[in-house]
Amino acid sequence: MTVKEDIKSLLAKESCTITDMAEKLTKKTGKKYTIKTLSQKLTNGTLRYDEYKSIVEILGYKIDLVRL
Repeated sequence: MTVKEDIKSLLAKESCTITDMAEKLTKKTGKKYTIKTLSQKLTNGTLRYDEYKSIVEILGYKIDLVRL
């Protein structure tokens, strides 16, 4: 599963649109996010780890690294 698929799945589970997420991400980080910039980052695979982590936290989840 790609980062884009992960985020889209979580957004759907939490009934959150990309527009809502862009607004929440802007409030959390202080950096301006729009639906266009967030969609482009997901499509192009250029979302940074800190952005991914913020999105996951906004949705009420955490990233858990587990040793294989």
